[in-house]
Amino acid sequence: MKKVMIVDDNALAAEGIEKNIRWEELDAQVSIIQYNSRSALEAMKEIPVDLIISDIEMPDLDGISMSKLALSINPQVKIILVSAYDKFEYAKRAIRLGVFDYIEKPLDYGYLTEKIKNAFSQLDKTRKNIELVQASRPLMTEKFFSDLLRYPGEDASSHLGHLLEYLDLDFQYDYYTVLILEPEYTGEEKEKPDFARFQLELLNILDLMKEHFQTFSNVYYLKEFESIIAIIGENSSSDRRFFQAVHNAVSEVTEGYKNYQYSLNMGIGRITESLWELPASYASASHALRYRFFFPHKNVFDARDALGKDFSLFSFMENTEEELIKLICAKDEKAIEKWLTSFFQDLTEKIQDKNLIFIRIYSLLGRILKFLYEMNLDTSDLEQEILEVYKQFDSFKTYEQFVKWITSLCVSAFQKLDSSMESYHHQVYNMALGYIKENFEHSSLCLSDIARHANISPAYLSSLYKKVSGQSISDTIASLRIDSACRYLKETNLSLKEISNKCGYANQYYFSNSFKKKLGISPSAYREQHQQDPS
Repeated sequence: MKKVMIVDDNALAAEGIEKNIRWEELDAQVSIIQYNSRSALEAMKEIPVDLIISDIEMPDLDGISMSKLALSINPQVKIILVSAYDKFEYAKRAIRLGVFDYIEKPLDYGYLTEKIKNAFSQLDKTRKNIELVQASRPLMTEKFFSDLLRYPGEDASSHLGHLLEYLDLDFQYDYYTVLILEPEYTGEEKEKPDFARFQLELLNILDLMKEHFQTFSNVYYLKEFESIIAIIGENSSSDRRFFQAVHNAVSEVTEGYKNYQYSLNMGIGRITESLWELPASYASASHALRYRFFFPHKNVFDARDALGKDFSLFSFMENTEEELIKLICAKDEKAIEKWLTSFFQDLTEKIQDKNLIFIRIYSLLGRILKFLYEMNLDTSDLEQEILEVYKQFDSFKTYEQFVKWITSLCVSAFQKLDSSMESYHHQVYNMALGYIKENFEHSSLCLSDIARHANISPAYLSSLYKKVSGQSISDTIASLRIDSACRYLKETNLSLKEISNKCGYANQYYFSNSFKKKLGISPSAYREQHQQDPS
């Protein structure tokens, strides 16, 4: 049973709410009645409540200030404020603070009952979601590390750092590395285990890893469909000592593994001194594993195996390519040219093999095309241009020539994107407007419903709609409802209550207030005026 507190300095008003609401039918009870805000705040500390119904104008502490403090005591409490009509803007401020809803005087107890039901429904959903969040914490931790390893930028800490405390992750160590283990089937193809049996074998391997990695301060494991990733944090006197300890543990795993149908291939990423540098370690471990092709009798690879050199000399990280994609989205030609100039300078300083440069450039171009594919854009002309250029690769004598060419390619890409996005924005706008016109007469119409119909997020729809039309969604709905009401008032003899229902208003009082604010005249006066003057 939910507990309710009523706060009003007018005892008769408080008693009216208590006596005129059928609390037992709502599975609720009025636990507290207070006649000033400060007493109410002290009372809710002693007796937790689920809902507060309070007048806004209070002598000691107004309802908005009280609501702010009440939400700091219990962020889940629902608050319904009662306000006079001339305090309408005052009440809207409360909604922005997190108050659930407000109603205007004089009170319509039936309307208030509906608001209370809505508040309880929202409270039940919130509690259910809190339980789901708590239950999903292990999955959220897994998602955190998965996102971290593949973070497409340089400043992962600013986007993911706040999650460490929330997920209760203690990762403060001197050194870190990422280990990737990929089992490779070596038995007879006709005897190859099915997916379920392979997953079982992965779990057996994971148990073996946990057994031999107990010496490290902290290890977090990510089990994927075809691999196991270990994120290792350690306090050590030197990175060299830590690196050797990782190699020893990995060797113990490979030597202790007894299933002869599989060989265990392990890639060890470079050592980092920060948790937020793990994307680089993961990228280097992935890259090191690619060298299995050249060393069929070897199982353990680290970053130094890449071409027999220190991996840190190379810029194989795909994360840097995401920076270029962001610049294409921003349509910043100068920044694109600057980025490419820096990219090629760095590339030519670190790699003196033209074939390797060819491969790196090809990877970069592939990422640009992949981005355009994901945006459902026609790339056939760009693909043809790339093919023609690569037929004449040797004709490029300096990297500046490549910078100029790829810059022009990127300009073509964002021009395609710009044209596509403009068309997409108008398409979404028309979908939203059509849905609003079909449903504005329903009082339940809300931004979430419209966004769901347009298949985008509410926040994005709100911004996009205003950008295309110059008008907010709420203003559009309000205009349609007022226009519809005007037609009913001029052409029918329906009562104001019937008109308010037909035009999507929750009640007659809100309809009358909205109509007068919009047109400067009450509905009744408007009807009388147009009856006298049909023109």
